[in-house]
Amino acid sequence: MINLKKIIKILSVMLIAACIFAGMIFYGTFVSVKRVNIVNQTVISNKIPDECNNLKIALISDIHYNSFMDKERLSAMIEKINQASPDIILFAGDLFDKPDQIPVNDAVREELIQLLKTLEAPYGKFAVLGESDHASRQLEEGMQNIFYYADFELLNNTSVLLHKDSTHSINLIGIDSQIGGKPDINKAMENIDTNNFTIVLTHAPDLAGSLPLNNIDLVVAGHSHGGQIALPMFGPLFRKDGARKYTHGTTTVNNTVIIVGNGLGTTDFDIRLFAPPQCIMIRLTNK
Repeated sequence: MINLKKIIKILSVMLIAACIFAGMIFYGTFVSVKRVNIVNQTVISNKIPDECNNLKIALISDIHYNSFMDKERLSAMIEKINQASPDIILFAGDLFDKPDQIPVNDAVREELIQLLKTLEAPYGKFAVLGESDHASRQLEEGMQNIFYYADFELLNNTSVLLHKDSTHSINLIGIDSQIGGKPDINKAMENIDTNNFTIVLTHAPDLAGSLPLNNIDLVVAGHSHGGQIALPMFGPLFRKDGARKYTHGTTTVNNTVIIVGNGLGTTDFDIRLFAPPQCIMIRLTNK
């Protein structure tokens, strides 16, 4: 004999589960992709000079403009990033989404330049290239122009000294993407004073496995998108080459901190579940 109450109970549970799943898909598709999370992270080291104490560094990456990411979405994200008042902004690569398939015309380039110019950082904005930025030689040259006119300094296997109202400094090393690029670690680290606090900015985080971490205090990267879809307790559903070991969040290897951001944009499909867009706000302190 059919137990009607049991059937109704099972159907009710299935309906609730379906509603929860549909709600997650709706949120991931129409809400999460448009909201950048400001994630605060503190890095402590006695190598940080007093003059740079509490320096705030914003890490962003993977804008993937000209596809799902448009002017309206990026403008809202930039506004929230500026409200966090970073001292320095680091961009870890991938400006456009599949530029070898989706044409990037002059109007789109100019639009993105004007948006990037509105990012505010009194002590400098710096960038490296990602694999999408290496889609062609012509595109690479275009990236250099975009960063220049947007007031970013492009670091391609080279380094700069970061100052904050003093002669005391922090090393910032930019290394080309492990995926699609030509990373040259030896060239990038030439003439580096390892007594200074040293930051490496690169696109694909798994490059950390090839770095002389005993001379590096902080590695920051993007590329992974946090998988775009992640499962609680299991992590990213999708892992990219170059971000299979370090997929998201913060890892410490000996005394080196490795921070991987989820990035701002999306690719392939416009959804983020348990892997929201992120700006990692890193506060450096010696206390």
